[in-house]
Amino acid sequence: MSHFSTVRTVIRDQELLRDSLRQLHYQFQAGEHVPIRGFANSQQHGQVVVNTGCRYDIGFQRQTDGTYSVCADWWGVQGNTQLREAAFLQQVNQKYAHLAVRRQVLEQGYVIEEERVLDNGEIELVVCENF
Repeated sequence: MSHFSTVRTVIRDQELLRDSLRQLHYQFQAGEHVPIRGFANSQQHGQVVVNTGCRYDIGFQRQTDGTYSVCADWWGVQGNTQLREAAFLQQVNQKYAHLAVRRQVLEQGYVIEEERVLDNGEIELVVCENF
């Protein structure tokens, strides 16, 4: 019996996803058909798979619309690690959004003057035009 659950995301860019995971210090594998390990040796496959340090993985699976879904046996992940589904998803989504905004700002020719994390956890960027 499989315990895998899948959560849709708005993540579309695999390079930004990999950069986000690196900056969050997660070990992962990327490829077209990387196994996502679950209960009783069951498996799904994804394009980016986070090694949680136990026999259960967290995978990102590319969907037909170009987004990535998160697929994991959270029962096993949460029972064997300190990772929690909601916190992990929030952390990855926030880092991904932060990197996406930074990239867009720089691509549009702006300069990032200051970047700070507010008390509530939000990230603030101060940008100016590049003269």
